[in-house]
Amino acid sequence: MTRQRSLCRTIPGCAPARIDEVQLDVYGVVSELAHGGTSTVYLGQHVATGERVAIKALDAFYVGHSEMVHRLLGEYELAQRVRHPGLLEIRCADQTSNGIPYVVMEYLDGESLGALIARAPLPIAAILAIAAQIASAVGALHAAGVVHCDVKPENVFVLHGPGPGGAPRVKVIDYGVARLADSPLCENTVVGTPAFMAPEQWHGAPTTKSDVYSLGCVLYELVTGEPLFSGALPQLMTAHCERLPQRPSVRCPDLDPELERLIVRMLAKDPVLRPTMVELSAALLTLGEPSSSACLPAPRAPHPPAHATRSRLRDSFGEVSEGFARRLEALG
Repeated sequence: MTRQRSLCRTIPGCAPARIDEVQLDVYGVVSELAHGGTSTVYLGQHVATGERVAIKALDAFYVGHSEMVHRLLGEYELAQRVRHPGLLEIRCADQTSNGIPYVVMEYLDGESLGALIARAPLPIAAILAIAAQIASAVGALHAAGVVHCDVKPENVFVLHGPGPGGAPRVKVIDYGVARLADSPLCENTVVGTPAFMAPEQWHGAPTTKSDVYSLGCVLYELVTGEPLFSGALPQLMTAHCERLPQRPSVRCPDLDPELERLIVRMLAKDPVLRPTMVELSAALLTLGEPSSSACLPAPRAPHPPAHATRSRLRDSFGEVSEGFARRLEALG
């Protein structure tokens, strides 16, 4: 099942507040799992096989906004460009009989990396294993010509149960603001999450190296227990664009010097000085410790599956208006 070209033209100006159909094509709707900024995720089940899936539906307020519809359905289109075990699989895209667009995703049993590190710090072996998997997955996106634009702990899903050799298993999720690498953004458009945005991303020009910077921010936080920079939006923009970060070893004195040098390279202001995701994945695997030492904190009980979490300036920008972009430029 694929989205038809006529789909966007059939979106009504308004729609019911939630999916109320018992069955969507071959999937039955079981219950609501989570609610994000513009969409709701439902637990679904394949009628014939019983396989569980996650169904992400656009909220009613946005169904009359073609940009938001295109963004949701664009997640499916981008996901079809690449297959990788560390990337969320999106099976199909369609709309309900009353005009609500939705995508059907694989069901993930686990929690976001953001929720995990909020409970307890991770051992360095787990950090390296998780970061290497993120780099490998996002590197596959880059090889397919896609920039994720929103790498952050909330968009990394840690699955319950270890993988081969006992290492944690992760999935990179949420392609809502992803872009084709050869398709520049509209003028004065900013996408991403302020706490994790590369300097060039603040100026509306994200590249594959922007994802490397964002992963550097994630790795810095995993290692030190603190975000790279903090503050209100203007302070974050100035810091990411102009300030040199404090070396991770200042907050984590026992940090391996090789890992520190790698993080510093990832956070270079000049994208040319950052490694590629392929180089990064190889370096992290070289630094990795035996997987038996990569244990994670015990899962929260109960631990309902969710596909997104939200909090203040860790929320992602969609496409910022031209006026707001100019105010950001003035602050710089």
